Amino acid sequence: MNSRTIAAELAALGGILASYPLDWLAQRAERLGFMPTSEPVVLAHGLGGSRANLLGLAIYLRMAGFDNIAYFEYPRRQPIVNSAERLARIVEERDDGSGVHLVGHSLGGTIARTYVAGAPRSRVRSFISLGAPYLAIQYSPREFAIFGDQDPIVPAPMKLLTSPLAFGRIEILEHTGHLALLYHPEVLRLVGTELRANRVPANARAA
Repeated sequence: MNSRTIAAELAALGGILASYPLDWLAQRAERLGFMPTSEPVVLAHGLGGSRANLLGLAIYLRMAGFDNIAYFEYPRRQPIVNSAERLARIVEERDDGSGVHLVGHSLGGTIARTYVAGAPRSRVRSFISLGAPYLAIQYSPREFAIFGDQDPIVPAPMKLLTSPLAFGRIEILEHTGHLALLYHPEVLRLVGTELRANRVPANARAA
């Protein structure tokens, strides 16, 4: 990684550390209860993380009009298949009939991919992964995958070595590492744009 990427990773790490006390306040606010106006968005953190790591993304999505946000958390040593089964139950609980948007960072994205592979198409409106571990020969045509070009943990896929059907769409950001994907302005823009493009029409929700 170059100095610019290292600085961005350190800044992201600082943001993650600062997010824990802020998330305590966010959880207290959530207990007040309100009537959501958008379809559900489920956010999944990476290995060893927590919902606090996704606080910045959640704030951005609320500002973008997605106020029905849930978090998927899982034990660090739990097998991916078991985590995907737990995610399936959460999605079923949150789905109001309009489908759910899924966004997963790192291992959270891999778990979401495993779930989406066997989920009913109507259940998932959109699926975005951020720096999620993958297989070159996998089949995930519904996935919008975002990677950093200088990610030492999950290197961005190489076209010549990756199946054309491994992802539905890929975006690789320059001068970007692994943690910075959680706060990168372009990531936030891409996620917001993708969710808006796949959201439920206002007249359909009203009906």
